[in-house]
Amino acid sequence: MARSLGRLLLVLLIGYSSCSTKKVIPSPTAFQSECLEGLEFGIEEEVFLADSLLIREKLLAYVDEKTVEMAIALNLTSELAEIVTKGIEPGQEQALKSKVMGSVLKMNLELHSLMSAIDCEEEKSEQVASFVERELRKKERNLTVAAIVTGALVGVGTGIMLAANNSGNDLPEYLGIAGGLTEVFLGLSILRLDRKVMIQHTKNILRDVYLSDSRPSYFPPAVWYYFNSQNRNEAGISLKEQLVDRWNTFNSTDESLSLLISNGGAYSPDMLKSRSEMLDQLESQIALISKDLLYFLSRVEALIYPLKS
Repeated sequence: MARSLGRLLLVLLIGYSSCSTKKVIPSPTAFQSECLEGLEFGIEEEVFLADSLLIREKLLAYVDEKTVEMAIALNLTSELAEIVTKGIEPGQEQALKSKVMGSVLKMNLELHSLMSAIDCEEEKSEQVASFVERELRKKERNLTVAAIVTGALVGVGTGIMLAANNSGNDLPEYLGIAGGLTEVFLGLSILRLDRKVMIQHTKNILRDVYLSDSRPSYFPPAVWYYFNSQNRNEAGISLKEQLVDRWNTFNSTDESLSLLISNGGAYSPDMLKSRSEMLDQLESQIALISKDLLYFLSRVEALIYPLKS
């Protein structure tokens, strides 16, 4: 009997070890397949910044910094300078407004294309987190059922042995001990369940925003310039700096942040949710540029049609 009990305990210990080991599973789908596909902007598209910055100081004598910064991003500083210094020739108002509207529309499309890519990665993080949680719930359910069945079998077996009135037979006690240990092991296995998923993201938007001073190729030049501009408000803090400060304050420990800004690794469901939240915050911060685009457009219209404003 002692030998049989020892074998049973050995089997239980091996089973417990295999259940409690952290397991890393591959991602069910490619994590970065279509999100950033086709979103590419060349260096030639940001050449305009050099000339625009030269006109900046002249423009500040006529309009506020937020308007000037948006004009630089849109490559409309020459047009804005002409409006405020020379005025508009009669009949040219509509042509000038059309050019401004074209630039605003282009930046707005680039803005929403980038936001769509960020939203795509955010949704994928949430989807994979749900997948891992379902796998954990399935394992937890199996262990819970095993614990219930073990308790029932031990109870029934002990009851049968006692009903047989085998006085002096210590088998019921051994069975009760073995069953109790089995339930303890299964309970601990449930508590120690942990499963992670391996994810690769070589193009890491979070890393590029958090660490990079140079523009990533998938970031539109106009959006990147305005996102990093420290002159759009009186506090002298860019949209990027506001976001990174919130990430450092609220979101992550150093250990988790190192994974989030890496090329990929083993993610737990909680870490995937943290990634999704950070991507959502990034998308919301970039969306604020739309508000400043509308402000710029209203200011330029007031300059083009001063009597109507």
